[in-house]
Amino acid sequence: MNRPLGKKPNIVLVGFMGTGKTSIGRRLATQLRMRYVDTDDVIEQDNRRRISDIFAEDGEATFRQLESKAVRKVSKRHNHVIATGGGVVLKAANMENLKRNGVVFCLTATTEEIYRRVGHQTHRPLLQTPDAMAKIQTMLVERHPYYAQADYTVKTTGCSFGDIVAHIRSVFYRVVNRQSE
Repeated sequence: MNRPLGKKPNIVLVGFMGTGKTSIGRRLATQLRMRYVDTDDVIEQDNRRRISDIFAEDGEATFRQLESKAVRKVSKRHNHVIATGGGVVLKAANMENLKRNGVVFCLTATTEEIYRRVGHQTHRPLLQTPDAMAKIQTMLVERHPYYAQADYTVKTTGCSFGDIVAHIRSVFYRVVNRQSE
């Protein structure tokens, strides 16, 4: 990871929907005095449409192109906590861009916990199916090899936000200190 002196790398949060990327990301940014950005927010702001509308009107392929564009944009920044959409890992170029200037943490949760957290939400286009639990399980299996490319994996089921944030902070500081030696 090459970065200008004095600029901290980003903390990048990847993982399936409902694993805590937004909640953990905001807390990390506050505690570390870093800026917070969510790639889904960047997509919605840049395109002046909600993600669910992009999916409905243009399809997943178009959304994934817009997502890659957002990743290229935010990965150039420093001192940010970047929360990503759950499928950002599906394109190798996205992970390459995010890792270039960031430490990537994959947040995980059990299928049951994810369903409990997001199964009822109507703004999740990929879960608008008769059996959301089965869809979650299938997608987790399909995406597992992609999530495994993260630098670190953090389990969130049964953990408090405070414990998760403290763990990520600890790992991040070790990485940054190792790089500055």
